Amino acid sequence: MARRRSRPSCVVRFLAALGVLTLWGLVVLLVAWNVGRIYPGDRWLPVRVGSYFAPWQMVAAVIGFVVALIGRKAWLARVLGVLCLVFVARYWPVLVPHLGDSQVVAETPASRLRVLTFNVHHSNDDPAGVAAMVRAASPDVAVFQEFTQKVANRLLPALAADYPYVLLDDADWPRLGMVSRYPLSPAEPPPGAWRTQRALVSTPTGAVWVWNVHSSSSVAQRGWEIQRETFRAILGQVEGESGPVIVLGDFNTTDQAENYGLLARRLTDVHRAVGWGFGFTFPGEWRDEDGLRLPVAFPLLRIDYVFVNDAWIPEEIRVIPVGPGSDHLPVVATLRLAS
Repeated sequence: MARRRSRPSCVVRFLAALGVLTLWGLVVLLVAWNVGRIYPGDRWLPVRVGSYFAPWQMVAAVIGFVVALIGRKAWLARVLGVLCLVFVARYWPVLVPHLGDSQVVAETPASRLRVLTFNVHHSNDDPAGVAAMVRAASPDVAVFQEFTQKVANRLLPALAADYPYVLLDDADWPRLGMVSRYPLSPAEPPPGAWRTQRALVSTPTGAVWVWNVHSSSSVAQRGWEIQRETFRAILGQVEGESGPVIVLGDFNTTDQAENYGLLARRLTDVHRAVGWGFGFTFPGEWRDEDGLRLPVAFPLLRIDYVFVNDAWIPEEIRVIPVGPGSDHLPVVATLRLAS
């Protein structure tokens, strides 16, 4: 006589139902954010906040898809599978390793330029560590954000032998700074380019325009508007400049945001061109206004970027895994002149 299969207990059935309900809730949130990106777009706060965590939405969709398959929830699996494809389509350039450019070109070492960007944090207490990191990365030009006079007074002498050319902006806080192996000529940013620094770098192969950007956060509505105005002002100036241009810094936005799209449609995001992985740069560690430091297991967002115009061929970009004394991680990129 066949033994009757026992029914799952009430607790098991309740947990299973709760799991299915949670997955459908996830579906509703992901669909709402994707629809919200179309309308009303980043003018709506939940869409802007969701853009910061878009990579983690993709991770949640993939996990939900696997759970739905295991639980044999066909409709859930179908919907989550479509959402996974939507996210993969957005992130595919960084999900596959770049094999590099196989084209053979005649070049000299001078045709390359290495740049570094690092938000040092206004209460940085490890300028010696920053100096060691910069020397190890060996950029030709390095730009800093939140570069207070206190940090500058300790960092610049340590870098003077390798980086004799220095530019500091006139702001009291948050200050911007730039150091270079090659001569720097300051240039006034255009009206509307809030918290930016602009310089002409005289490299052995010619002049290069370098922008140092520390954009406002786009979470608050006014901050989003200022950020949009800043990016438009930068583009308006860059499009009128001839020759190689590099725009790098702490942009305080993610690659799924509308404001990012303003830049990415006209300039090349070096990480998307040659990087691999999400390239998260923030937070390296948590810090409060008084300098209290707490370790963070891993960064969650990519808000520090290197953009270039068509005069450059991006070769390499990487996030340095330790940002001494800061809540950001440094980004270093190697670029080659296109001609």
